[in-house]
Amino acid sequence: MVLTFKYKNISRGNGTESFSPSVPIIFQGNRSKYEFMALLDSGADISAIPKSMAELLGLDLSGKKEKAFGIGGEVPAVQTKVNIEISKGHEKYLFQIPVKVILDGYEFPPLIGREGFFDKFHITFKQSERRVALKYKEEHFY
Repeated sequence: MVLTFKYKNISRGNGTESFSPSVPIIFQGNRSKYEFMALLDSGADISAIPKSMAELLGLDLSGKKEKAFGIGGEVPAVQTKVNIEISKGHEKYLFQIPVKVILDGYEFPPLIGREGFFDKFHITFKQSERRVALKYKEEHFY
């Protein structure tokens, strides 16, 4: 079965709005779990979340501080892991992904990068229809 989501109208920091392939994802940390609209970012190697979200989830931020690089330049970050759930109707998938926590206080919606997520689905961006389709990759072992 295919999970299909309509693009969401997102307000940007500069006061403009645009439609983007954002999907509802439940993030589960050590303390709690919350649903966020997360942007599927095929240009990102790894997922990223702001520090405030990591603290809300109770994620371990004791790892080695490093730099994360993106469209806005470089920012301080720490890499950790988070459990996520994506579902629609009767279909539900749970797994863990690596995530960089951006430490500089910049607030942004969670970004879902390729590592740990894109390899689990066949993903089709239907830009003209403003939809994204995710088909879970069935693993077959012989």
